[in-house]
This record gives sequence, C-alpha cells and structure tokens, in this order.
Amino acid sequence: MISAVFCVLFGFSLLPGRKPLCLKFAERLSGGVMPDGAEAYCRSLTWVWFAALFCSAAFSAYVFLSPVPKVLGTVSFLVVPLVFAVELPVRRRRFREVFRTSGSTGASKTIVKPFETLAREVAMHRDGYRGRLPDGTVVLATVDPSHMFGRLWRVMLPKALGIPCDDEIIMSPESLLAKMSAAKHVFLVTTPSFLDRFTAYAGQYDVPGNCVEIVTSGSLLVEDVSSRAERVFGVRPREIFGSTETGGVAERRQDGTAEGRTWRVFEPVRIALSGGRIAVRSPFSFRGTYVMGDGARIAPDGRSFELLGRLDRLVKINEQRVNLAEMEDKVRALGYADCALVRLSGGRGDYLALALVARPGDDAASALELRRQMLPVFPRGTVPRKFRFVAEIPKNAQGKVVNGEIAKMF
Repeated sequence: MISAVFCVLFGFSLLPGRKPLCLKFAERLSGGVMPDGAEAYCRSLTWVWFAALFCSAAFSAYVFLSPVPKVLGTVSFLVVPLVFAVELPVRRRRFREVFRTSGSTGASKTIVKPFETLAREVAMHRDGYRGRLPDGTVVLATVDPSHMFGRLWRVMLPKALGIPCDDEIIMSPESLLAKMSAAKHVFLVTTPSFLDRFTAYAGQYDVPGNCVEIVTSGSLLVEDVSSRAERVFGVRPREIFGSTETGGVAERRQDGTAEGRTWRVFEPVRIALSGGRIAVRSPFSFRGTYVMGDGARIAPDGRSFELLGRLDRLVKINEQRVNLAEMEDKVRALGYADCALVRLSGGRGDYLALALVARPGDDAASALELRRQMLPVFPRGTVPRKFRFVAEIPKNAQGKVVNGEIAKMF
C-alpha cells in the first residue's frame, strides 16, 4: 500500500509541466543551488524510483492475492534501501568537487566534497546578499576557481544570485582598474595579498568609486590593509575565516575596534575548543567534526571568538616559546611592509630566520640595526640569526606564505 502511494506521487510529478519529485528534494537539500546536469539526473532518478516502487507495489499485490506465504510481502520493502545503496555512490561521484589544500604549512592534501555541501554554504551567502546588490553588479575576481574559495565565490555564488562574473582571473592592478572602469557596479572577490599590493600604490591610480562589496579569504587581512582598502574602494572588506576542510566558519569586517577584530560564527556552524584548537561542526564540512590548526578564545555563547593564531606556529627556541605570527607583527611595526619567520635547524640547535621586504637603502648594515631593534622585542635568545631582504614574500594563490619557499632562502 505504501509503495503504491509513493509510486503515484513519483509518477504524478513526471507529468508534463511538473517538477520531478527528486528534483524538489535535491533543491531543498542544496538550498536551491544546483549543479549543471542536475535536472536531467533528477528526472531520470524519479523514473527509477517510479519503476522500483511500481514493481514493489505489484509484487505486494501478487503476494496478497495469491496463496503464497504472506511473509514474502516484506521483500518489497527492500526496494527502498536497495535503490539508495545503488544510487548514492553514483550521485556522489557524479556531483562532487575535488580540491587541493594550500600546503602552506605542510604537504598539500586532496579534499573531496559532495556538491550539496558547497551548495548549502553558497545558499547561506546568497540569502544574505539578496536585495542588497544594485542592478548592474558584476563579480571581478583575482582568485582561481580550482580552489574552494574561488569555486564558491566566483563560480557558484554569482550563478545563485543571477549576476555575471567576468571570466578573466585578474592578475594586476591595471587589469582590475580596466575591468572596474567598464562595469557599473563591482563585487570584488580577492585575497589579502592582492589588496595589500593594490592599496600600497593606489595613489598612482584613478580608482572608480563603483565597488559595492569586497570579500577576501585565504589568509588573515592585516588591519592596516583593511583600512587602506576602505579608503581606496569605499568599502570595508568582508573577511571569511575557514578552510578547505571546514568550509566557511566565521566572518568579520575590521574597523579598528575590538569588536571589528572579533570573528562572528556563521549561524549553521558550531565551534568548541579541542586541545586549545578550534573544533568545527558544520554542514559545510567534508566530515563530522573537524579540528583546525588555529587556537582561539571563544565567547561564552560560542557565537564569536578571538583568533590566537595557528598553534603550529608556536615554536621553542633556546627553551623559549615563541609565537611566530606575533613576532612577525612586531617586525612589521618596526616599519617593514611584510615579513616571514621560519624555524631552521643548525649545529647549535634550532634558530629563527627572517625574510622581509626590503626598504629603499636596506643592506647588511640595515640587518645589524634591525637585529639591535629586535633585542628588546623578541624573547631572550630568540632573535633571528639570519636575515634575507627580498622584493616580495613568496605566497601561494590564496595569499598564504609558503614556509618551504622561505626556508630555501637560507
């Protein structure tokens, strides 16, 4: 009886002008964000369910009307788990996304995510932007769609919002300016490193005042760069914190206040601490609870947190614990645009080495002066032994410093 009822429902949804039942379920699960080919697949799947349920109902009727043992009628209920067991791996293989992690702190990993996991995240952002973007808005992006941030924000979200995205990956300030000048309104998807480079020399350009949103991710946005971006574009950047494994976890818009430095957790996401690290339970994650490499101070309600930096950047040098990210901030405060610290090993044990973007006139004498300035700043015995002045700190496509490349400089 149950099989017959569902058979009618599936069959009725296949009539001309109606939406297949499987497509309705898929849209509900994905928040209405569907991959290419989903409609045809869902229509075929609805036919499969209709046929399977028809056979199940017919077999049940035969058992009920014939003298065979009635217990055989229970066999018809195996149809449902059988169809699920066959269809689920087919769907997950057909509608999935494969990403490589950045590998900034170690070996790159392959992460496979079902499409519906990405679709839920896109649906959340789509609902937040609906009605807020003016007509004529176009997405311009400096990020590669092969990475998750690029896939979500330059491919899937524009499609979900029904706004165009320029096909070109913007690589230079000149290219961005040309694209902005040709657009009515601009939604910029970029990285902290691109914003840093662009805003550092923005005085040389005539920047159009048509930017309505800036979204950045991949690495942390320095507060000074955020302020410069607001002055140049007229928009305070929206930062997304997360990873390929977890998807988006939280957001913030820095405004120079303590509140602006605090990360606000996305509504569907739940966080806790596990060994001092952020443990994320999220519908955007590629598996249940995932423990990140970042430490945090979480608010009592669990809906906001202060980021303490990556715990794998806490190192011990000469019996002193050093937070490399904190020390890099102190070096920048001495007047350097960018820098990167790495721990190296030598005959006298582990030591720190520092690469930093050179200022005009920097030379060996500058390194000696910098070392003198660092003596009261760094814990005793941890001042970097080696220095390299470089034109630019090597970073990957997400704007993250690649420690292996820094180590090769020494």
